Amino acid sequence: MSKNISEIIVERRSIKQVDETPIARDVINEILEKAAYAPFHSKIEPWHVAVLSTEAEKRRLVEAIVASMERMQGEPLTQERRDQIRAGNERKIVAPPYTLIVTTDIIGSGKKDFEAIAATSAFIQNIQLLAWEVGLGVLWRTNNFIFDPELVTELGLDGQQIVGCLQITRVNEIPDAKPRRAMNDWVKDLGE
Repeated sequence: MSKNISEIIVERRSIKQVDETPIARDVINEILEKAAYAPFHSKIEPWHVAVLSTEAEKRRLVEAIVASMERMQGEPLTQERRDQIRAGNERKIVAPPYTLIVTTDIIGSGKKDFEAIAATSAFIQNIQLLAWEVGLGVLWRTNNFIFDPELVTELGLDGQQIVGCLQITRVNEIPDAKPRRAMNDWVKDLGE
């Protein structure tokens, strides 16, 4: 029996546990194609996706992250620290069948850039929901390196802002839901 959108929204979880079982590229393409029905404000969809499926592509990102971490620290990292950063990111980026770098166009206009980031975030949420519907989990990461313009250039993504790196894997274990605030805590009438 197919689940409705309300059930998928409530049941979806971020999946950190990686299953290295391959996923057909057609499945990823179908998710991306449907996710593109996210709302957007401009005349064209502002999002872009770099699909990393090979070990070489994923390791290129890992090495760019190591270099970015060193730049952000402002001084050379010890070899031990470089190895720690590399190992941690290999588990997160290399192990999953797919890592997606989702970016948005940045033109330098506060309102338009804000709208582009909002639309791209809706696009990412669509990816998460569509993946969940077919038994795949997504972990949306927004680590500090996404704000490093040199990393963006190094990856050939000039003129774009990384909105997130998504790791896509099969769901083997569903984490418990995080507690949610009561609606009365965050909804009010403007007249109150």
